[in-house]
Amino acid sequence: MEVRQIRADEGMALKGVRLRALRLAPEAYHTTLDEASEHPDEVWHDRATRAADGAYEAMFVVDRGQGVLGGMVYVNALPEPPHDAFISSMWLDDDLRGGGMADALMQSAESWARALGAPQVELWASYANDRARRFYARHGYVLGGVEEAWDRGGGSSLFVKDLASEIRAGD
Repeated sequence: MEVRQIRADEGMALKGVRLRALRLAPEAYHTTLDEASEHPDEVWHDRATRAADGAYEAMFVVDRGQGVLGGMVYVNALPEPPHDAFISSMWLDDDLRGGGMADALMQSAESWARALGAPQVELWASYANDRARRFYARHGYVLGGVEEAWDRGGGSSLFVKDLASEIRAGD
């Protein structure tokens, strides 16, 4: 198994892992399974193509082999400087958790943002997803002081990581 950037031809594999995430952990995501299931296949192909080749977006995946993805994380950045970056749609299949794959996904997304010169990375974590909130804190994310309530109940908190201070500390 490896963590790598998604390929443009993996739209259906992306659909599979995203729908699995929404089915198994609906409380963790703003998008619902019903909403995502309504997307035509072209939407999934377009997302994979943009995330494979886009200048300001990328998706990193866990390749389980035979066309199956076991995890994902999406990262994008503003096209205008300072290129603040945003992480979303993080998922890892249960049987892959605890073995370093989630860390590898996060490191891939953050490395991509650093290479673009992003001074910070933001992400949202569901109130109900304590495991993810602990994971993000372990990776240096702090609460950003913004909360978002969802129409269907629940909500999420903004987390922020300052990459600029990491870069300055490394100089």
